[in-house]
Amino acid sequence: MNKNIFYYICVGVVFLFIAGILTFFFFRSTSQQSGPSVTNFFGVGGNVSVTPAGNDTGGNGVIPNSSQGKVFKIANGPVAGATFVETFSPTTTLARYVMADNGHILDQAIDVPGAASKPVSNTTIPSVVDALWGNAGTTTILQYMDSGTLKSVYLALATTSSTGAPLRVQFLPNNISSLALSPDARSVVYMLTTNAGSDGYTANIDGTNPRKLFSSPLSQVLISWPATSTLMLQSKSAAGVPGAAFVIDAKLGTQTPLLFANGLVALANSVFSKVVYQTAQDTDNTATTYSHDIATGKDAPLANDPLPEKCVWSPTIRTDLYCALPIDYVTGGYVDLWHKGLVQTADSIVLFKTNIGDGIVLTLPGEGGANAPIEQLGVSQDGKYLWFITRGDQSLWGVRL
Repeated sequence: MNKNIFYYICVGVVFLFIAGILTFFFFRSTSQQSGPSVTNFFGVGGNVSVTPAGNDTGGNGVIPNSSQGKVFKIANGPVAGATFVETFSPTTTLARYVMADNGHILDQAIDVPGAASKPVSNTTIPSVVDALWGNAGTTTILQYMDSGTLKSVYLALATTSSTGAPLRVQFLPNNISSLALSPDARSVVYMLTTNAGSDGYTANIDGTNPRKLFSSPLSQVLISWPATSTLMLQSKSAAGVPGAAFVIDAKLGTQTPLLFANGLVALANSVFSKVVYQTAQDTDNTATTYSHDIATGKDAPLANDPLPEKCVWSPTIRTDLYCALPIDYVTGGYVDLWHKGLVQTADSIVLFKTNIGDGIVLTLPGEGGANAPIEQLGVSQDGKYLWFITRGDQSLWGVRL
């Protein structure tokens, strides 16, 4: 065969091969960039438009990127609750936490190498189950069990670490089923069960000057105070059980329906522009999580369907959501298994950009030694640190963001 002919044949074959590869990637890229589909969803009780959360690369997926966070242990358990406190003399960040077994409150500097924990209050309060923190960590409401009665006590703490008693102690009513602080931490809202359902009261943060704000025919409810003028009341969740969420005016007590769905769990951000909610149609099906836009009424699905009660909104970017969720597959009815304490799968921490729908993995199970389900999750006001409490040993951990 003529050498020139053979040369041109070889060049032609190589050209066709390259053209085929370019064509393949062109059409593949085009198909991936096609517009979002629109479907209907029963989750909020009607023909609600469910739009995938944008066309960004990664589209509605979880992006592994664990290098953004460094996990470290703050304190051994059992810890009932925690918050972050900023100090300026010296400038540092403290993890302030309360021990579940005795109610003692301690500070741990998390950005000072070798720093030891320091006591803030040595007032003994046994069997603490929860803690709400206000006024930059200088006030707290602790809930604890005492001979079968759930008690709630307000403590005003010294502005600096000390071993003395709290500056003030004030008891709230017994058997408060749910309570939340106002965004400015000057007021509290709490629920008391009645024969007709439940009543909601607002009061000063120390429980003084209580005022009945509203009544509900529901007895098993959770209350939150996401925005200054807005409360949110929701039924306690169970897979396959009809649930509801209502918006309540913080001054007038008027109630407006917000969401209706089976197995409803909801969490609103601090400006009440977004509500992330999960619905579980029945105990055999996996749950689905959506970001609900208050202004438009539209829903967008979130990747990997985080359980909203295991999430916390960012204080700096109002549409960012931090969630603890298992990356590994879990069976249907997760919300019921979680409430019964039967979940053993270790959690990752994922940052969800709710305007997009994507999630970025910040931590993986085992990092820093933390390898358990995460029971509580919080974030510092400057957005630089996360804290979380693991189920089981109730140890307190931190994450540098």
